[in-house]
Amino acid sequence: MNLEQQIEILNEVAENIGGEVYEGYSGRFMYGAKCYGIVCEEIVTCIEEAAEQGIKGAKYDNLGLQYIVYWPHLRRD
Repeated sequence: MNLEQQIEILNEVAENIGGEVYEGYSGRFMYGAKCYGIVCEEIVTCIEEAAEQGIKGAKYDNLGLQYIVYWPHLRRD
């Protein structure tokens, strides 16, 4: 599965769970590299739905009122 297909899946997941795709997140230990993520309230639902569609390796951070679930390997360098 290529990057464009994975991004399309992330858009579908975000829509299904009421989240929003974020295209430039730099997570922990990424040292400025930017990846794709989903800003959401239910991290478990987001991670599980993406994994069911074949996108694994999710990490998450707390943004205060919401979370971001992100995939460090999904990035355009």
